[in-house]
Amino acid sequence: MTRIKSIPEGWDFPYDGSPLPSQSVSMIDFLSKKVFNDYEPSQFQPFRLRLIDWLNNVDTEEEQHHLLALLLSVFFVGRREFEALYRTAYHGNIFRWVLADEDLDVFSDELESTVTGRINKSWICPISDSLRVNSFLKVNGLKSLDKRPDWRSLKQFGDLEKIRSYVEKKKISDLVLLEDFVGSGTQAKAAIKFAATTLPNTRILLCPLIVCPVGDKTLAEEAEKFENVTYDPVLVLPETAFHTYSDDAAENETPIHKFLCGLNEKLEGDTEKFMFGFMNTGAKVVMYSNCPNNTLPIFHHETENWKPLFPRVNRQ
Repeated sequence: MTRIKSIPEGWDFPYDGSPLPSQSVSMIDFLSKKVFNDYEPSQFQPFRLRLIDWLNNVDTEEEQHHLLALLLSVFFVGRREFEALYRTAYHGNIFRWVLADEDLDVFSDELESTVTGRINKSWICPISDSLRVNSFLKVNGLKSLDKRPDWRSLKQFGDLEKIRSYVEKKKISDLVLLEDFVGSGTQAKAAIKFAATTLPNTRILLCPLIVCPVGDKTLAEEAEKFENVTYDPVLVLPETAFHTYSDDAAENETPIHKFLCGLNEKLEGDTEKFMFGFMNTGAKVVMYSNCPNNTLPIFHHETENWKPLFPRVNRQ
């Protein structure tokens, strides 16, 4: 078994056939300081220590190279990246949505103040509690309404008449539903249906910040069922950001697929499909606030024989 105490500098110049690109160690050093140390669920355990423990989960240097190569392909969304997504959602998606319903002169000096005024009168809410709506409002200098419940909880515990009464009392004509990350789209889909049927006369914008291809298709199809719902994501991740399980993989098995399936016993998965995340999404996405369960379990799952790199905070 090959155990390391630090990442060998020689890995910057990998051997022929190694899955590692050149300068990997230098890139990891840079990313550690730039974003990886921001991971909230493990903020009191330095990333570099977790990284060494994670690499020592496997038995050979070749397997360690595979792990490090997968880490370098992760789409990590840090604090600053989220703030950029917040601003893009407001100045792009939400702004366009309001403009589409207003007869405004786009060359008017008062255009921005007029649109911002209407957005401030909108009901801006998260789909789930993972979206930090207060941060979204602060970054964009918005006010919105003082009640901003997440609609996943409203669906479970909300009183339909109280919701409708609040909308009528506040004269709400626009509802903006935000979400930080959508994997398969199952949770967001239920929230859309609930909001659209509860408030059929209210314009609804569904605006997730980051969406996986499967979730994008699911939400687009669901939004089409309701005339009052517009679906406009900020960022849809490309197919290349995913590794999914296929039943016919044995015929066209890639080195990464073989490597992941070979770790199934260490991670105590029921089947090899477990290695590709919730709903076989196979994402390589990590947010500074948490690691989605749609992401490959090698990054977040913990067992007696596997120490995670980005430990996930699970719901009960």
